[in-house]
Amino acid sequence: MKKFLLLLLVLPLFLSCETKTIEVNSQVGEGLRGSQTKLYAGSMDYAKTTLDVLQAYADGDFDFIMEKMADTVSFFPDRGGELISLVNPFNDFLSSMQEPYDSISRNPYNVTSVSSGLEDSYTIISVPFTEVRYAKDGSVERDRVFERFIFNSDGKITRVNKWSSELD
Repeated sequence: MKKFLLLLLVLPLFLSCETKTIEVNSQVGEGLRGSQTKLYAGSMDYAKTTLDVLQAYADGDFDFIMEKMADTVSFFPDRGGELISLVNPFNDFLSSMQEPYDSISRNPYNVTSVSSGLEDSYTIISVPFTEVRYAKDGSVERDRVFERFIFNSDGKITRVNKWSSELD
């Protein structure tokens, strides 16, 4: 009987307890230049946008890409190119990059998103992928590609850095 009464007294305490879930954004990296900012997990919405932009490029949907770009975008091309400043819209620039090809296939491996976590800060999205380009002359080019997209606090892409190497 004592155990039953004790159970009746303790049971309401357990039932009245509320479980609280607290989300903690843990540090996932550190910027090594300038102010050496701590980096945290960034927005997966930006990661999805990046994947959509990658596919839009392969599909030649440059209008969609322009919707996601800031007014001015810095582009660092692969293989030793100089930094290029592009003013939106720059559909012609993208079209000229695709001109030699009938089609392009891109297959991303993964996507990561990091941010300083500060208000009005940028978010860096990194995507490694393979790209197969089918040229109009019948040749096929295969590359390993790593692209980094930098989003401003308004959710627009302000910079794209590209690195690539031939895929055997």
